[in-house]
Order: sequence, then C-alpha cells, then structure tokens
Amino acid sequence: MDSFHHPLLKIEKYVSTKAKYARERDEIPPRNGFELVVCVTARISGGPRQKEMSLEDQVDHVKEVISEYYSGPVELRIVATKGKGEDLQRPELKVIEQQLRSRELDLWVCEDIGRAVRGAEASRLCGIAVDHGTRVLARHDGIDTNEEEWEKVVMEACGEHVNNNIRTSRRIKQRKQNRFRKFGGATPCQIAGYFKPDNAETYDDWRKIEDATPIIREGLCILRETLNCNRVADFFNKVGFKPGPYCRRSDGKWDGRMVRRFYKNSLLGGKPGRGFRHTVKHHERGQRKSVPNPNGPDFIDCPHLAHLDCDELVELNEQLRQKNSKLGRKKVNGVDPRFRVPRKTTVFPSQHARCYYCGFHYIRGGNGIVGHIGCANIRDWRCWNTVGVSCELAAKEVMRAITKFLYELDGFDAQFKELVEQAHRERIGVSADRWKQLDAEDTKAAREMANLIESMKMFGPTPEIKAALDDVKQRQQHLARERRALENATKRKLQLPGSIAELREAYEKKAEGLAIASPEFGDLLRQLAPEFHIYLVRLLDGGHPMPRARVKLDLTGCVSDLAYVPEMSHLLTKVVTIDLFVPPQRERIREEVVRLKGTKQREIAKQLSEPTSQAVVQKALALDRMMQERGLTSPYELLLEPPTDYGRLRRHKNSRYDFRALEGYERPQI
Repeated sequence: MDSFHHPLLKIEKYVSTKAKYARERDEIPPRNGFELVVCVTARISGGPRQKEMSLEDQVDHVKEVISEYYSGPVELRIVATKGKGEDLQRPELKVIEQQLRSRELDLWVCEDIGRAVRGAEASRLCGIAVDHGTRVLARHDGIDTNEEEWEKVVMEACGEHVNNNIRTSRRIKQRKQNRFRKFGGATPCQIAGYFKPDNAETYDDWRKIEDATPIIREGLCILRETLNCNRVADFFNKVGFKPGPYCRRSDGKWDGRMVRRFYKNSLLGGKPGRGFRHTVKHHERGQRKSVPNPNGPDFIDCPHLAHLDCDELVELNEQLRQKNSKLGRKKVNGVDPRFRVPRKTTVFPSQHARCYYCGFHYIRGGNGIVGHIGCANIRDWRCWNTVGVSCELAAKEVMRAITKFLYELDGFDAQFKELVEQAHRERIGVSADRWKQLDAEDTKAAREMANLIESMKMFGPTPEIKAALDDVKQRQQHLARERRALENATKRKLQLPGSIAELREAYEKKAEGLAIASPEFGDLLRQLAPEFHIYLVRLLDGGHPMPRARVKLDLTGCVSDLAYVPEMSHLLTKVVTIDLFVPPQRERIREEVVRLKGTKQREIAKQLSEPTSQAVVQKALALDRMMQERGLTSPYELLLEPPTDYGRLRRHKNSRYDFRALEGYERPQI
C-alpha cells in the first residue's frame, strides 16, 4: 500500500519562514531539491486528563524547530495517535519505520523520543533513520543524529523515560493503596446492588440498595445448591435484576461468567479489597499484562455495604474453586483449542451418572443415539461397557423412586417432627458429638502436618511428602469450611419443614413446571440423587445386556437447611435399584404365564393381556424354571465382565483395549 495513503498518516504542506534565531550554518537542504519532507511523530497516552489539543501542540512545536533549520516549502507527514509508549504492537510504529526506509525523508522530528516509543526500540528506529539518510531531532531530549555521540544520548534519554515511568507508577500505586487502607479511598466503579454518588470519594459515601439484598441472597442459595453460575444468571434475568451501570454487555443481561465475578467480589460481604492483581511487562510486545498479586490484597471493613455474610461468601467461593480446579481442557500452545465454542447444557443424568465398572462419568453420545448417554471411558478403549442409557427414561424412573420414597415416610412423621424440634432447640444444626469429632479431626490433621514438616527437614521435599502435605492441607480446608458452616447455622434460625407433608410440598414446589430435559430439572435431581452408578444385568437365559442403576436418594436436598440436621440422614436417605430399560416380553408376561400354567401354551398366549406368540410363552416358562432351579427371586444376573456368548460387546477383543478404572475409584456394594 502507498505510504502516502495510510490511514494513520496525515499529509500537510506549508511554507516555512526562518525563525529569529535560525541556524544559518546548519541549514538542511531538501533531498528532492524543492521541498523539505519531514515525518512528525506526536502521541498522547489517552488518559482521562489528556486532551486532543496536546497533539496539535506537539505538531506546532515541531514546526518551530523546522523553522530554525529551513525556510521554504515543507511537506509534513504527521503520525499523531493515542497509545502507550511501551507498546511495541502499535500500528503507527510500522508506519514510522516504513517512512524511514522510504529514503524520501529529510527529517524525523518529535518533541522527545518517548513520543514515538519508549525503551531500546527508539534507538533501533533512530539507527534505521541514519542508515537511510534521515536526520533525527528530538529537542527536549537533546537528540540530533548529526552529532557523533547521538547513540549515547538516545540511550540515556530512553533510560530516563523508563525510570520516570517506573517512579511514577510506584508513586501512584503507593498513594492509592495508602488512601484505601487509611479511609477507604480510591474506590472502583460501582457494581450491581450499590449506589455510588457522583461526588463519592470513599466507601463511606457508598450505599447499598436494600431491595437488591433478597435477590442477591436468593442467588447465593441457588449457587450453593447447584454450583452452577448459569442457573443464577437465569434467575437474575428472570426477576429483572440488572447488572451494574458499567457492564459492557449491550443487552443488559447476566451470564455465568458475570455471576462468577459478582459473587467473587468481597464487597458483597462488607469487606471491599484492593490489590488483587498487578501488572507485569511482556518485553517482546511491550505490553503489560494483569496477573494475580503474589502479596495478596488488602481489605477494610464496611459493614453498611454487606448484602451477605462474609463467611458464607468465603465458603461458597472455596466450593466453586475446588469444583472448577480440575476442569478445563488442556491448552495447546497456551490457547484453549475450543476457545469461543459454546458449551452444551447437560440433561440429567449426563455428567452425573458413573459407570459401575470404571468409575468414569456418563456423557452424551451413547451409541450415537440422540438423548442417550454412554461411558466416557469407552472413547479411549478403556472400558467394555458400551450400552447406552436413555436420559428421559432415567429421569422418569428417578422421579418415580423419589415420589415413592416421600410417601413411604408418612409412617415416620412423629420421628421427623421430633428431630426438627430438637434442631430448633439446640440452635446448632448438629449434635455436640459432631463438634467433638471436628475438634479431634483438627487435632489429628495438625499433628500429621507437624510430622510431615519434620520429615521434610530430615529427608527433603520428596514427591511422597509433598503429596501427603497436599492431602493434609485439603483436609484442613474441608474441616475449616465445615466449621464455618456450622458456626453460621448458629447465627440464624433454621428454615426446616415441620412435617413430612411440608417436606413433600417443598419438593413439589421445586419440581413444579420443570421440563424433564431442562437443566434446572437436572440440577434438582443431582441434589436429590447424589450417587448414580450404572451397571449391566442380563436375563438368566441370555440375550442383550441391559442397564440398571444403583441410586442413592437424599431428600435433604428438598430444603437446604436439612443438611445441618445430621440425624435426618438415616431417615431421608435410601439406596434404590432402578431399571433403565424396558423388560423383554418374556419377562413382562412371565408371572402371568406362570399363573395360567397347566393350559396349552397356545391357549395361554391368547388369554394374555399383551399380544404374543406360543414361542414367547415357552421362553417365559423356561426362564421361570431356571429361576426355580437356582433358587432366585429375580430373573436377572449381574454382569461383572463382558459375556462370552454375546457378539455385540466386542470392544474388549480389540488390540487397543486396555481397561483402566478411574484413579482411586472403589465400586459400591450392590
């Protein structure tokens, strides 16, 4: 592209007249013989106090400098931009270098060399100018490439600019941090749920919006139950809770990332912080990147701004951190290979159910059928369980089991009421035995930590000792979270159902209006069925392997405060077996065929409620005989390994097959 038509380059022509103190002996002759061609560089950083007029002032100053060296027609090639002087990726630097290499310039003039670029890059550009016959003038830095020691002067000027940047940055940071610690100054932009007056200078001038407190607290409850920020975003959008006035989204809607940042802000707990991050320079690009501050932030107390309890907020963020610590795809060359690819919402029990044999989660795509899930481990040829499961059928069966369990509790209503009354009386949703157990576990963990530290002093930081230290630290963090949760329970009255009927009503209220395939319905079932293991069974007479689930039901998920009453666990928890298949016809009609036994098989087939044939009746009777011979009450047998007489399960025969269970996985008892 022609350099004269670059969008960053402005051409201006005028006639220069000699200044009063012009340098006659140092007059510059034009290279083309009729007009002086000068490249002018002007720059401002673009801060809030800098104005566009500053660029014009720099150009006018350059014209004064030119008048000292030349009188006559002048062509100015002006590069005037906004940007950081350290940034080496600015497009105007390429334009300047292109002009210097064109061999058309007589002069390259700027107010000081830092107006072009800071650091050693300025010396390189000056060298290019000299090599191509262009003289460089920077009056404020005393730079003139006609002088023999111009390189030394340029380097000294660059060093001074860098030092000035460092000193100014330190001074501003120290001043703002000091004002924050002393009286809560240097406040940021306001976020949702707060009002910041125009003349506010400290956090004391801020006010929280009282109407937003119940909404923010309800969002906290949803996030604590689901650990899913998208669910909270949907709730905020539904109730019309708007993001802060400085939100960059034009539609004014919340998303999961915004919710995560929102609840990560300690201001919600009345403890605003400053110094969470700082910048480090990337020298190749000349840009500064924001990274976590290794020294950590400073906090101040502002109880009048608290929407939430600070301990609850800390506990929630720790749970989210642990949940997300092992997630995310492995980066390729430092970049997510599926960056900006939208993630699919999951349908129960996808990414929740586990394979009984290897312990890996079930994911979408079971047998390539829409709406089915399969073991994730089969993709790497490390599991033989290739039987898919219908998500819709699994959700319906779990719902049926939950409803049945709820109505079975009617006989325990008196015991339930007694436990609730006891929890209200004690005001600590946990027995004294649990507190003693926590103290004992804390003491044990502290003793193990001390022993490991002594071992490290003797044998050094071996991998085994480091792994043991990490394990103890995780246990201590878990105990600290549990202790905070129990202490928080003493500060408020527990919201508990008074009877089994109220518990059932709470469940029906949560499930009301939710579609089976909706993510919200999946979040509810994950709370009520925290354990979901899928294994395979087969009829005694052979046939297809069929999926069956061992499901642990936990009705404390209906009301979150029930978790603070551990005595409820034996009453509201139950392990059930759920068939995730439609039984073959010979099994469906077996009991009815046995009752009609003694009649000809063709006649039995005609009398059955389900249309069938004499051959199916014969198979049903044979299946029943096998049950009687083995003394079984169920016609199904558990498969612990792939059957040898079933040709469709052949993955384990492939040379790539290498069964590997999830590390640390233990099969539950069936």
